[in-house]
Amino acid sequence: MRFIALILSIGLFISASHAAVIRGKVRLRKKGAFPNKNPYVYNGFRTELKFSKWKWMRNFESTRMKDYTDSTDTIIYLSHIPDRYKRKEIPNQEPIPVHINSATFHVNTLPVMTGSTLEFINHDPVPHDIYSFSATKPFETQFFQNRHAFVTFKKPGGVTIRSSVYKNMRTEILVLDHPYFTKPRKDGTYHMRNLRPGVYQISAWHPEFPTITKEVEVNYGETITIDFNMATMGLPKALVK
Repeated sequence: MRFIALILSIGLFISASHAAVIRGKVRLRKKGAFPNKNPYVYNGFRTELKFSKWKWMRNFESTRMKDYTDSTDTIIYLSHIPDRYKRKEIPNQEPIPVHINSATFHVNTLPVMTGSTLEFINHDPVPHDIYSFSATKPFETQFFQNRHAFVTFKKPGGVTIRSSVYKNMRTEILVLDHPYFTKPRKDGTYHMRNLRPGVYQISAWHPEFPTITKEVEVNYGETITIDFNMATMGLPKALVK
């Protein structure tokens, strides 16, 4: 029995050591926010030259694409997996904690597997409620304080969670039916490991940018670099947050 277990362990080790890796970097570019208020309106020494300068700066900032250094809210995931690798995945049975401090969720985005349960923990001295109208998981909790709220996600898709009291209290949950997802580090780099040979589609999702999907073919032992440059350029103004 021990000999069989040893052989299986060696086989798994060899398989893992020959698995492919996808790595890369996420870069965000977004239209900059321009000053909404003329700083010279209440200046008694205001001149037409100063006003023209402010107006020019306002127009310039409204069209310039700015680089954002924090891409950690991006979710990188496999949006297509070869049929031969698809199987029912069992998520971690332990609830995933989501903390609420100062009327703010501690994460802006969170990828989870189908069947996962989130545990919302309120650390504020006031009660909170949370709700979602998303088709993937519509729900509404009662106000809770000094206790936890539990929500289970049973089908894949996106879920926007809000508060009925605090307008800016919001988090985005991406529910996936497999464990092949990750989020970038603070420097924008990411790694997705233990991939078997095949043709995949890999996507980068961010709540403020259009999703980017790329197709990639991997073979045993390969390390493939795929970068994502996400931008709002070319989108209608109504879609640019």
